[in-house]
Amino acid sequence: MPRPSTLFIYALGITLAAFILRDPGPLAFLAVPHFLLGFILGYRRFKILILIFLLGMTGLYLNVVAVHAGPNLERFLASLLSQEVITGFLSIAFRLMAITGATMIFLSLVEPYPAVKSLEEDLYLPKGVAFSIYYALRLLPLIQRLARDISNVRRMRGARQYIATPGDFIGFLRPLLSILVERALWTGIAAELRGFARRRPRRRGYRPGPIDILVLTLLVSEVLIALQLPPDIPLLQPL
Repeated sequence: MPRPSTLFIYALGITLAAFILRDPGPLAFLAVPHFLLGFILGYRRFKILILIFLLGMTGLYLNVVAVHAGPNLERFLASLLSQEVITGFLSIAFRLMAITGATMIFLSLVEPYPAVKSLEEDLYLPKGVAFSIYYALRLLPLIQRLARDISNVRRMRGARQYIATPGDFIGFLRPLLSILVERALWTGIAAELRGFARRRPRRRGYRPGPIDILVLTLLVSEVLIALQLPPDIPLLQPL
């Protein structure tokens, strides 16, 4: 098993590559395998977040169409399946899929405390950043539980349990964000009262093993191959 710091470097490298690349061909090479692997590894832990991500793709597509067509309704309908819209949508969607997939791979293969300890000791990560990552890792199971509770409360009040319309999405997201913001505030206060500002993390430097070197080699190879790929996806080319 690679070190948590190695998996963090891998996820960060894929994220940076996804931001640098602009064309759908190279982005698809990074996005599809990472998103599928992240989906397989993290479906049980992050299925609510995956569902929200997939629903967001619908809004993203409509937004791309609206930007391309402008306020004209006829042009909006005519642009729904145009090549320009599909190419623009895939460029953004593949970038988000690559970032989400790499993140789910990292989160699925690490435990919060060993991961943050490794990041502090190996990569000299500032303790404030390390604490934020640790809190985010611990927060994911809570988000899953809160999402189930909010869905059950909505069902008891006569609303749809599952998200089907923008109104459902807003009614689901508003209480979820409200609870998470309040919890984050009190977590920060509790950390300061327990002496977080005086904590001195231990540093030892990054010492990769054979598996870590293999993972880093895979990362470099994937990025180099993506940079050499043609910009377009052959299936999207007009006959």
